[in-house]
Formats: sequence, C-alpha cells, structure tokens
Amino acid sequence: MLTPAQIRERGEKLHTSLDVVIEQRSWSTPKRRAHQWRTLKKLVQYAFEHLPLYQRLFAKNGFKPDMLEDWDDLQKLPLLTKNDLRGLPDSDLISNHKSQIINHKWLASSGSTGIPAKIARSEDSLWHYMAWNTALFFDWCGGQPISNGLYLVDFAPDSIDFAAADLLRTTVPDSRLLSVHDPVAKLTEKVLSLAPEFISSYPSTLRAIALELGSRVIVQTKLIHLTSETLDAHTRHLLSQVFPNAKLIETYTSTEGGLVAFQCPHDARWHIAETNVIAEIVDDAGRATDGLGHLVITDLTNDATPLIRYRGLGDLARWETSPCPCGSSLKSIRQLEGRSAAMLRTRGGVWLSPFVITNAIEEVPGLAQYQVVQQQAGSIDVRVVATNAAELEPHLLRVLAHADMDVRVQSVPEIKPNGRGHKVPLVVSELSQAA
Repeated sequence: MLTPAQIRERGEKLHTSLDVVIEQRSWSTPKRRAHQWRTLKKLVQYAFEHLPLYQRLFAKNGFKPDMLEDWDDLQKLPLLTKNDLRGLPDSDLISNHKSQIINHKWLASSGSTGIPAKIARSEDSLWHYMAWNTALFFDWCGGQPISNGLYLVDFAPDSIDFAAADLLRTTVPDSRLLSVHDPVAKLTEKVLSLAPEFISSYPSTLRAIALELGSRVIVQTKLIHLTSETLDAHTRHLLSQVFPNAKLIETYTSTEGGLVAFQCPHDARWHIAETNVIAEIVDDAGRATDGLGHLVITDLTNDATPLIRYRGLGDLARWETSPCPCGSSLKSIRQLEGRSAAMLRTRGGVWLSPFVITNAIEEVPGLAQYQVVQQQAGSIDVRVVATNAAELEPHLLRVLAHADMDVRVQSVPEIKPNGRGHKVPLVVSELSQAA
C-alpha cells in the first residue's frame, strides 16, 4: 500500500499535469496542430535515435526522419502493428534514454484480438492521462462536485493508476474503489448500500450488476462513466432502466495509447483528444480514407515506448465532419466498431466479468494468442497458441476455483478472425445476455 508521503507526492504530480491539461484544452485549432507537428517531429527523431524497434522498422521501409517536412509526408512513416511489438526483448521496446529507463511502467495490453503486447509508458504520460480524466469528470459533473462515487477498477492498490484514481476525489470527494474481480453479488450490494451519484467502470461489469439488480432501480446515480468496451444498444437500454436518472458517458482508451477520444455529452460523436494523439483513419492498404477504416494513432505523450502511426488498436472508425452542437473544434469520429467483451456465465447462473478469465490467462508466460469461448453455462474453452498450453489449464483451475466454472484448454496452431473478417474476438459467448 502507498504511504501518506507517496500519496502526497503523486497528488502533486497529478495537479501539475492537470494544470497542463487545462491550459491545453483552451488552445485554438492552429495552436493544437502546431503542437502536434512539433511533438511528432521530435518523437520521430527520438525513436530513430533511441529505439531498436524503430531503427529496424524505418530501415525496412526506407524512411529517415528528415523526410518528414510537412503533414503530407505523414504517410511516408511506416505503420506500426501489434505484431511488430510481440516477442521483442525489453531493450528493443524501451528507449535507451537514461531518464526513461528509470521513470517508466511496463503495461501489457490484453487487446480485443487476444494478442498480448507489452509497452513501457513513462510516468509523466500516465499522470497526463489521469489529469485528462479528472478534467473530463469535472466537466461531466457540471463543474460541481458530486457527493459520492464508485470506481469499479481493474488494477492493484499499489499501482500508479490506483493512486491517481484515489486523487480524483477532488472531483468526486466521497469515492470508493472496488475490484471488478469481486463477485457480482458483492458489487451489487455495494451499489445498493452506497447509492452512488457517480459510477465509473466497464460496460460488461455494469451490465452484470444491472442483471443482478433485476427490477430494483437506483435513482440517485446521475453520471455513469464507461470505458474500454463498446456500449451496445441492449446494455445501454438495460442501464437506462436500472439507472433512469444517469447520463451515460464513454471514453475511448487503450493500454497502448492512453486516452484517444471521449464522447461528447451533447452528441453521439467522439472528440479526439488531439493534444494526446494524432488520429488517422486508413483503408486496408494504409491510405487515408473518408469512409470506414482502421483507426491509427500516434501517442504524443509517451517517449518510453513511442507509438508512431500505430494500427494495433483493432478498431474501425469514420470521420464526423459536421459541426458539433457543443462548439468544440476538436476532430471527431462518428462510427467506432470493434471494442467488445462478452460476459461469461457460471454453473450457478451468475454473470462473470471476462477480465477475471483474461487476466488469469495472461499471467502465464509464453502465450502468443488466445480466445475464450463459452457455449454453455459453467463451462469455457480456452483456445491457445502457446508452447506451454499444458501449464495453462491447472493454473486457470487454481485461479478460477471459486468461479463455479469448468475450464478446458485447447492448443491450436492459429486463431482465425470471425466471419466479418475484421478481428479475432478475445471472448466469445454463445449465451444470450438478455435481461
């Protein structure tokens, strides 16, 4: 656990980052674009000098930093994929710049494709991300603190993210933090007893809680923040019934890219966090497109493992070019596809967050790819592309001993995309989740 001195220190870092974010949010479009260009040029040169990953990638594609003269040259930069990050030693993935070796945190992306990817993120970029969340929460709360909140989170009590979330009490003073890995019944009891005005979690977790609540209604909740997964129409309807007075707001975040976009409270579109990322939409050949295409980002905040023209998010998007009712000049996307996490059901009929399963799987080293499939309640099949599949099953059985679930592990040579051909779902459930 963190000491009071550590909490104070991290509080100072968060508030320093918050000052930066508040100032950036007031910038005009020309000022944002100038910032993006300066940061991009610096980041490309930095990656070329300090990361073997980019030294090889640039050489393979015949790119040199001096070729980047204006925005039209952006597509000369090679696209970076999740596969480019897999199987590399840490020394290839992290900057050899001394300060970044010291001040960084390794993060593993579960990804919705089932292909793990590890990157290093500088501590400054983590604080910048948390500062953006703090500012957005304040906006969504109408500039007024909400009396009590509930964060259902997926990180450990001694992590940097946990400390930062704890400091978000400047926006939501009386907040509780609970693990999404707790039984749904326990989480539901907390929602009933605390009657929070503010809740932040994943759609799949809140869906499970809503199903557990049944006909009971939580009228006190005014704002629900959803992240990491797609909020489908059925889940939205279910949440609106259980939390009839709550505004549902989503953010588009990823382990690799931090905060990419946030949903406008006045419209269905997503505003790009342009001081954080450069966003592009490209077709299958990597060319810019005005239609539905692959979302590509360049993270402007992280120089530990820079992500330059990263296409590994696995999501499809379409630009929204009409003016937003809120008056924001930030670039926007209208259509966003790809993020999902199916809920799983135990033998006793309880809906279980998929993160309980996927986090346990990713504790096993040597995993190339995996997929969780449920065809009947109380039983799951885990398809793995791994050299140590035999070690995975007993590990999962130990981790999931309390889950009332049978686990079967299948070693397969590959895991193919679904019928739509866009991506490999991480979790597939053939069970109906209708309330």
